[in-house]
Amino acid sequence: MSLETAPFAPELALPDELRAWYETYAGVSAADFPGAPVPAYDAWAQRLRAPESHRMLQRCWAARDRGRLLGTAHAIFPKAENSGIAIVAVRVPHRERGVGVGTQLLRAMLPEIRERGRRAVIGEVGAGTDGEKWTDSLGFRTVLELSAHHLDITGTDRALWQVDPAPGFRLRRWVDTAPDDLVQGLALARSAMADQPIGTASYRPPVWTAELVRKREAELLKLGESRRYVVAVHEHSGAVAGFTEVSTLPGQESHCRQVDTAVLPEFRGLGLGRAVKAAMNRWLVADLPRLERVHTMTATANLPMIRVNSRLGYTTDYTLAGVEAEVGALDARLGSPARFPPDSAG
Repeated sequence: MSLETAPFAPELALPDELRAWYETYAGVSAADFPGAPVPAYDAWAQRLRAPESHRMLQRCWAARDRGRLLGTAHAIFPKAENSGIAIVAVRVPHRERGVGVGTQLLRAMLPEIRERGRRAVIGEVGAGTDGEKWTDSLGFRTVLELSAHHLDITGTDRALWQVDPAPGFRLRRWVDTAPDDLVQGLALARSAMADQPIGTASYRPPVWTAELVRKREAELLKLGESRRYVVAVHEHSGAVAGFTEVSTLPGQESHCRQVDTAVLPEFRGLGLGRAVKAAMNRWLVADLPRLERVHTMTATANLPMIRVNSRLGYTTDYTLAGVEAEVGALDARLGSPARFPPDSAG
């Protein structure tokens, strides 16, 4: 094998190169995360070709053997409150594992991670899988456990979704762009996610403002991704007491992704999280007749949200380990090619 790693610019890539990347992404996802939705090629490629936003910068690398793609990697460099970390994903198909492809990719990424002033590398691997064994061998530590859940739209008793908000609250909903009278309230409700369980991870949720919400809305529209929102509004104060958000992608009509849900601390314990998610499910069923599943990810320690999901009909698919390593420690371990540990997952 003649293993070579090099940066990869998706926005400049030929169609055949992008297709090979997508096949690697889809194959690894199907093998390591059974049941997880894989976006359609066009939606996936559009996002990969957008290397920068107001919140992050993305860089990619490829590992090849005489031109044949063996594995892929990308690093996301968040801005603002997370400017000290790099979020990394390395994907190597099963047939290419065990010969150091993933480790070589990680080593190739480290110089840019260092140059951008990042102190820690974080990522996610399937708990108990080859990926976790690989990150363990490189000195990563588990800092957060996440549970993947799905809702079977066609098989769930829809009576579970007949949930009204508590007295004194009303529900409002929209697609993509928040009404002007609610955008500030949505920003405050989003910021309420700052106290969600994140274990010992270095990642910190952003502090949302109305301006940041508007920038994010514009970016998602540019990428072709649609977001639906249901919020609970406090009648007396007009505050957005809680919200939930679902993402839909073009070409993926049978699956969608439940994204964030949060309730302001002063309104917790009133069942608002369950009410907004139940209303979202009713809306999805009415609007998207081909929808079969809703997927979501929740911190395993977030027991209140897991209970809400269970009462709405969600079931657990698999567990992810959020892993983290200091850049200096990785440099010391990967400083010499002769010291590469064989990887089993990439």
